[in-house]
Amino acid sequence: MSASEIADNKWELQASKPPLGSAGGIMQLIFMAGFCGVFLYLIIFSIIGAVTPKPEDGGLAGQYKNMKVEGTKAEGTKAEAEE
Repeated sequence: MSASEIADNKWELQASKPPLGSAGGIMQLIFMAGFCGVFLYLIIFSIIGAVTPKPEDGGLAGQYKNMKVEGTKAEGTKAEAEE
C-alpha cells in the first residue's frame, strides 16, 4: 500500500467513530435520539389508533342525533313535523 492509501484509511477509520469527545458531538447524538423518538411515538400511536375499535357515537357526527333545541331534546326533524 502506498502512503496516501494508508492515510486515507486512517481518515476513514477516524471519521467512522461517533464524536463523543465534545459537547457538540453529545448534543448531536441527543438530538438524533430525540428525533427518532418523536417518529417512533407517531408510528406507535398511529398503529394503536388504527387497530383499536372506535366508539359508536364518537365525535360530532355521532352526536348529531342527540342535538337539542333550546334545552330540550328534539322530537324529530322538520320534515317529520310537517307530515
